[in-house]
This record gives sequence, structure tokens and C-alpha cells, in this order.
Amino acid sequence: MAGLQLFDTKVERVRAGFEDLRQGTAHAIDLLGKIASSETAIDEAQLDIESSRLAEGIRLQEAILATAADLVLRLDDATEATAAAFDGMKRFTRLERFVAFFSMRRAKRMRRARAVEHSLAAGIEGLLSKSGALLRLLGDERALALDEQQRAEADLVRLLERRKGTARLLDLAAAQAGDGGLFAEEALLERSTSMFRTLVETLNDRLASLQTLLAKLAADGQQRQLLSRALGGWGFAVAGPEVASEPYAAGADGQGAHEVQRRKARTDDAFVRRFGGVSEKGGASG
Repeated sequence: MAGLQLFDTKVERVRAGFEDLRQGTAHAIDLLGKIASSETAIDEAQLDIESSRLAEGIRLQEAILATAADLVLRLDDATEATAAAFDGMKRFTRLERFVAFFSMRRAKRMRRARAVEHSLAAGIEGLLSKSGALLRLLGDERALALDEQQRAEADLVRLLERRKGTARLLDLAAAQAGDGGLFAEEALLERSTSMFRTLVETLNDRLASLQTLLAKLAADGQQRQLLSRALGGWGFAVAGPEVASEPYAAGADGQGAHEVQRRKARTDDAFVRRFGGVSEKGGASG
């Protein structure tokens, strides 16, 4: 399919990228939990290292999500191209119109042979399979990211409680002779808190981005289901692997084309707001 070269390779790249991202996140959450519970003492040099790791993780996340968004966009473009080709197939060519003047049945046979030659059914079958696989990958990743975000938020609350305790001790120390060690600890805890707030914000952004991608994939998938059924109505059976069990298949049942298009317009708008740079790049390269 045009525009889908190396699609499966890029999906595996996204899968591997998410695995690397989870390893880095797990390390950061583990460290956060230990600092919050006073199990681990940390110094400025270690915080510098952890801060660099977190910054690298943020860059990796941005790259992975941008690649995933590009894959979603390419599937959408391929669907539009297939729909346009189908619309063209429904119209008779000049030769077919001439033949129809003598035999409508023969003209329809010619049109059908032309449609088969263009492999429209195989094209939509491939789109259903690819989009379903990507939807499942991103759905699984969202579930894992949600668990990470909840654990990170809980540990961040514990860290804030530890800082409150340190602040109370500082107040007591200030009323007496002062304690340089406490001041140093408070400075490290303040920096740790800032860093781990960034971690939680990053996880929140990951969840929001994944939700945007999943919503668009689901809406686009319903559009692909409608196109599949339209092809079936013209006698082109689409029997892609596990098509009936795709996560978006049930959502398309019982919904008219207008409702599907309305939902797609909403998810397209949300996609552009979150991944505008990817959309512009896709439009320029398309």
C-alpha cells in the first residue's frame, strides 16, 4: 500500500521504544519511592545523573509518540486513498459505458474485473489488520503507563510529606542554633521533588497522548469498517485476520456513516491539537 512502506518495522520500533521507556520510568519510580521513604540518601552528583536520565527519557517519549502518531496518520491517508479508489471503481469507464449501451451485465463484469485487479478488498483487509495491531499495542501501553503514573503520584505525595517533616525540623533548628545538615537535606529534597514532579507530568502527557492516538485509531477503524462493508455490498468479500474481533469493530456496528464521520472529525481535531507538527510533516511529505 502506498505510504505504508516499512510500517511493520516502525511498529516494532515503537514497541521497542516503549520497552526502553518503561525501563527508565521503572528506575525513576523505584528511586522516588526510596527517597520518599528515606531508604536512600542522594547527593547533588546523583541528582545530576538522574536529572539527565529523566531528560533523555522525555526526549525518547516525544520521539516514540511522534512515530506512533505518524503511523496513525499514514493509516488514515491510506484509508482515504482506498476510499477514493473505490469511488472511482463504482463509476464506469468510457469503454464500460460504451459496452453498457449494448449489455449492462457485461459492463458490470468488466468493472468488477477492474476492481479485482486493483486489489481493493486486499487493501482494506491490510489496513484493518495493521490498524488493529497498532491499536492493541497502544492500548496495552496505556494500561502500563496508567499503573506507572499512579505509583509515581503516590510516591510523590510521600516525598512531599517527608519534606513537610524536614521543614518542621528546620523551623525548630532555626529557633535554636541552626543545623546545616538539615538545610542541605531540604535543598536536596526540594530538587528531588521538582524532578519527580516532572516525571509525573511526563507520565500524564504520555497518557494523554496515548488516549488521543487510541481515540483517533478507533474512529478511523470504524471508518475502515464502513468501507469494508461497502466493498462487501459490491461483492468484494473482506475477510482479514481477526477483523471481526478488532477492538473498534463492535463500535462501528449500528452506527451510521454520519455518526462515524462526526466522531472522526472530533478525534482528528484532537489529534491535530496534540500532534500538529506530525500532521504538518505528513501533509508536506504527502
